[in-house]
Amino acid sequence: MSTLAKFVASWKKQGGSNGLASAEGCAIRINANGKICDQSAHAGALAELWRENEPTLHSLATKALASRVPCDARLEGVAGTNFWLVAVPEGDGCLIVGRDTTLPDKVTEALMKSRALLKELLDSAVDVAFEVDADQNIRFITPVEAFGFKTEMWLGRAASQLFWPKGDAPVRNPFASKVAAHFDAVPVQLEGQERRWLHFSVHPQLDKTGNRVSLRGTCRDMTARLLAERKAKQDSLRFTLLQRITSSLNSSETAQELMDNASEALQEMLRADMVWAVVKYHEGLVPISIMGSRHEILDLDTIWHSFDDKNGAGVIAGDNRAHLGIRLDLNGQALGMVIISRDTEVSPWSDQEKQLLDGVAGVLTAAFSKAELIDRLYRLSSKDDLTGLLNRRALAETVEARLKHQCRTDLSGCLVFIDLDHFKEVNDTLGHQAGDTALKMVAEVMQNMIRPCDYAGRYGGDEFVLWLEDMRAEKAADKVRSLLDFMPKVKAAIGGEDLQLGASIGVCQSRPGVDLSFVELADKADAVLYEVKGSGRGDVAIARNETDVVVEEA
Repeated sequence: MSTLAKFVASWKKQGGSNGLASAEGCAIRINANGKICDQSAHAGALAELWRENEPTLHSLATKALASRVPCDARLEGVAGTNFWLVAVPEGDGCLIVGRDTTLPDKVTEALMKSRALLKELLDSAVDVAFEVDADQNIRFITPVEAFGFKTEMWLGRAASQLFWPKGDAPVRNPFASKVAAHFDAVPVQLEGQERRWLHFSVHPQLDKTGNRVSLRGTCRDMTARLLAERKAKQDSLRFTLLQRITSSLNSSETAQELMDNASEALQEMLRADMVWAVVKYHEGLVPISIMGSRHEILDLDTIWHSFDDKNGAGVIAGDNRAHLGIRLDLNGQALGMVIISRDTEVSPWSDQEKQLLDGVAGVLTAAFSKAELIDRLYRLSSKDDLTGLLNRRALAETVEARLKHQCRTDLSGCLVFIDLDHFKEVNDTLGHQAGDTALKMVAEVMQNMIRPCDYAGRYGGDEFVLWLEDMRAEKAADKVRSLLDFMPKVKAAIGGEDLQLGASIGVCQSRPGVDLSFVELADKADAVLYEVKGSGRGDVAIARNETDVVVEEA
C-alpha cells in the first residue's frame, strides 16, 4: 500500500468521513460550489488559505475531482508553515486533509545540514574514510578523489593490494586489525607513486558471535610532517656531530687524539660498533684510528677503489655486513677515508645516515688535514739533531700512545731495539766525524724502511729504536735484517772496511692491553738483543712472551 493510501485509510479510521468537528487532525470539506462546508477544529490556517485562493491548494482539489482518485501535494513556506496536503474526491466535492510538517521538515533539514557538515569536516580532517568487508575489499570510500586517484575505481578491490601493490604490506596491517587501533607512520606506495606515510585509525565491526564483518576507518597523509620531523632530527644530529668534531679540532693536542675523538663521535651518532679512520699515504692506506669494540680485517685497497664511481658517502659490501664510508679529498688530493660498520642485518644503513655523513664531510676533511699537520709538526719538533729521527723523549711518548691505542683496537705492534756493534772502534780509529756519518747512514736506512704509520728514533749514542705498527714479530725480524745487510756499505762509506762495525737487533711484539710502558717493552727487546751479543753479534732475535708456547723436541 502506498503512503498516500495508508494516510487516507488512517484518516477514515478517525471518523473523518463523517463530520469533521470531532476530528483531531486538520481538514476541510469542499462542496460542489467550491465553498467550505465543514472543517475540523484545527483547520483554521488551512481554511484561510482556501479562502485566499492559494494556488497549490486549489490546483490539488481540481486535480482530485478530475481524476476521481486521491492526490497529494506539498505546500511550503506559506504563512511560515509547511503542509502535506491530500485531496480525496467525495461526490461533487472533496475532502482536503493537511498535515503540518513544519517541525519535521526543519529537523530533517537540520539533520541533512549536519550530515553535510560532518562529511565536510571529515573530508578536511582526513584524506580518506573507508569501509572494508570481512575479506578486506573496499565497499565504501570517500571523498571521490584522493592521493591523485578517482576513489570509485577502488570499490570492490582488495585494500592491501591497492596500498601495497608490490606485496610488501606491513606485519601490522591496518586493514587486518581485529581491534580498534591507531597506526602511525605506515609506509605505503600506491601504484606509480613515490612512497608516502599514512596515519590509520580503524574500528572493526563485529557480529553477535564476535566475528569481524567489516572494518571502518580513516587515513591521513603525514608524509610532509614525517619528512619535516626527520629533517629536523637530521639537522640536529648533523649540528651536534659538527660541533663535537669542531671542538676536537680546536682542543686536540695530538693527531691521534684528534682522529680518535672524531671517530668516537661518528660511532656514537651513527650507532656503529666500529669506525676506521684511514689515511692515504703515497706508500699506501694506513688506519690511524680504529674505534669500537669489534675488530674486523678490511680489504682497504678494495674499499678505496670502490669509491672511484661514488660521489659522497656510500654503502660498501663486506663479508658479512655492509659498511658506510666516505672518501675525503682536498684540492684534488686524496686524504683518506672513513669507514663505519654495524650489524646491517638488524639495522641497515638509511639514506638519512648517508646524508648525515655527507653533511659532515667538510669538517672530517679539516680533521684529516689538521691531523696530518700536527703529526708532521710533532715529528719535526721532536727530531734528533744528528740523525733527524725522533729523539728519546718523543719516541717514548709516541710508542706509549700507540700501546694505549691498541687497548681499543686489539692490534699489536713490534718494538725493535738496534745496537751498533763495535761503534767505539769507529770513533777511536777514524774519528767522531766518521762515527757521525755512520750513525746518519743507519738512520737513513731505518727511515726508508718504515711506513708512514711506523716510527724510527735514536735512543741514545749508537742505540736506535723502531716501532712497527700492526706487525707480527716474525715479519718485523725479516724486515730489519736488511739493516744487517747494509752494514758493509756503511763501513765502506767511512773507509773502515777492516773494522768490525755491525749491528745486533732485538724484537719484542706488544700484547694489547698488557704492555703499556715503553720502558718495559724496550727492556724486553734490549734483553734479547744482549742474548744476540752474547752469542756472536750481527743477528736478530725475538723476545718470547709469557703466553708463547714452547714446543720441545723429542
